[in-house]
Amino acid sequence: MALHGVRYASVMPRMSPIDRAFFLLETEQRPMNVGVLVVLQGRRTARGRPGDELVRRMLRCPVGPPFNQRLAENVVAGWPVLMEDDSINPEEQVFRHDLPAGSDVQALFDRVCTLHAKRLDRCRPLWEVHVFDGLARNRVGLYFKTHHGLIDGIGFINVILNIVTRTNSTRSPQAFWRGLPRAAHKAQPSRNESLATGLLHTGLAAGRTAGDLVKLMWHLGRRDLGIGRGMATPFVATPDVLKAAPSPNRVMGHCSLPLARVRAVAKRGNAKINDVLLAVLDIALNHYLAEHGLHAKRPLVADMPVALHEGPGAGNRITILQVPMGRPGGTPADRLADIVAETRLVKEEVKSIGADALFMYSIFEHAVASAIESLNLGDLPMLANAVISNPAGLEGKVYFNGLPVELALPVSVVAHHQVLNITISNYDDELHVTFIALREAVPDVQRLADATMRALVELQRSLTQRPAVAGKKGPQAGKRAATKRRQVTARPAKHSTTTRNLH
Repeated sequence: MALHGVRYASVMPRMSPIDRAFFLLETEQRPMNVGVLVVLQGRRTARGRPGDELVRRMLRCPVGPPFNQRLAENVVAGWPVLMEDDSINPEEQVFRHDLPAGSDVQALFDRVCTLHAKRLDRCRPLWEVHVFDGLARNRVGLYFKTHHGLIDGIGFINVILNIVTRTNSTRSPQAFWRGLPRAAHKAQPSRNESLATGLLHTGLAAGRTAGDLVKLMWHLGRRDLGIGRGMATPFVATPDVLKAAPSPNRVMGHCSLPLARVRAVAKRGNAKINDVLLAVLDIALNHYLAEHGLHAKRPLVADMPVALHEGPGAGNRITILQVPMGRPGGTPADRLADIVAETRLVKEEVKSIGADALFMYSIFEHAVASAIESLNLGDLPMLANAVISNPAGLEGKVYFNGLPVELALPVSVVAHHQVLNITISNYDDELHVTFIALREAVPDVQRLADATMRALVELQRSLTQRPAVAGKKGPQAGKRAATKRRQVTARPAKHSTTTRNLH
């Protein structure tokens, strides 16, 4: 099939309702871009820029799923349909940038934020690669940008795992657009899904999950009705903090936390690593608000993406649920105990709810959030105070096309009716925390990143001042004393020359 010179393949990738929602809900103020920023230790060259050879190697790489897709030209009434396209030329999707000589990583962050704020052209392939020269010590910056309708955070991690190596071998060229192995990318033979067909499929899925939706509403409503413990409802976030009108302007901050220390804190508090990270961010957010004369009168609320992946495929297999964080006035250890209880409750209650119902719930709440923004109903509580996600990352040191990876950071979406996205990824025994925010709401986002490093120390000290927690884990485990006390020690963090670290 050929449309205006474009050669389409014979298969159409599957799209879940949430995949389509990312296209349908996108606006100029809320571009649905996701990406990764990688800093490589480049080589000194006698001629040319350090990134020249890297670009030459990448351009030898074929385009694979899901990045061999583009929006079809036979889209009906704006209904997004993806088709595989075997004519995508990577050379047309790679862009070169020269930073001022000797630039630091913050200069790279600033340029990436400008690029991240621009919607992808839907008439072109839904991804771009930006290569930055000019960083100090011959380093090279790579920013890979794609549409959230193609892939989620877990899928992105799988893409990275597919192209990095454990040695500096350069036997075969690698590029982000190589994507996932075709076996991991589900496709269907149909080529002409109409709007009516897509709506029918969505309607049938909703019908099959009606019981699960009723169950989910019951779980969500119990807390607000005062008839028992239940999951938090959306749009209950503290309304008078971290707010701003919709804007495409973005700022980026970053810090890193020693994984060993976070594990030690988690063990001390009988918590998961993710619980510790939520508590640390809760402490940091409250300190940041206090510095600006703002005080949350009730717990801040985090949007927490929950992965529903059944394999290494592309697309979006997630739902997003709300998690209240620590009660105002509590100690850092108390905040951790609150969060442990809330996350365990969410995990237990979603076990009995099917994935389709959770998909529908996420679509509904974000459609409502989009409507609130479009109708300028700004006085209503936000969907949540921040999105906080932890999609894993890379174990140990890795290389890309023979160059050591110094830093690999996710660059995510700031959702509708929100102003802040915080994404955690691990690399080389460090937990990297990336902050993407609306500039109008959090202009000094690096101060929040710095507060996060201090918050981990504060939480660790708070836990050592109370008896260690032992015994069976439960919702109230963080509040029970133990008979055995243990002093927490941790290996000092490795110093990074590219960003600020906790020591």
